[in-house]
Amino acid sequence: MSSTKSNIQVKIQATTVLQHELEALKTGRKVYIQQPGSLVFFKSDKDTALKNCYETRKSLQREDEQIGSKMDQSS
Repeated sequence: MSSTKSNIQVKIQATTVLQHELEALKTGRKVYIQQPGSLVFFKSDKDTALKNCYETRKSLQREDEQIGSKMDQSS
C-alpha cells in the first residue's frame, strides 16, 4: 500500500471521528472552523460544520477509490 493511500485513509478516519463528534452536539451549538491553510478560526454553527465534514469525507473517499483503481490497473 502506498503512503499516499494510507495518508488518505488516516484523513478519512479523522473526518469520520469529527463527523461523529459534531453529530453528538446539541442542535444550535456554535463551533469553530479552521480557515484552510492558516491558523485562523471562524465561529460557525453545527449544521454548516457537519455539511463541510460530509463533503470533505466524500471527496477523500472518491480520491481513495481512484488511487485504489489505479493501483489495481498497474498490478
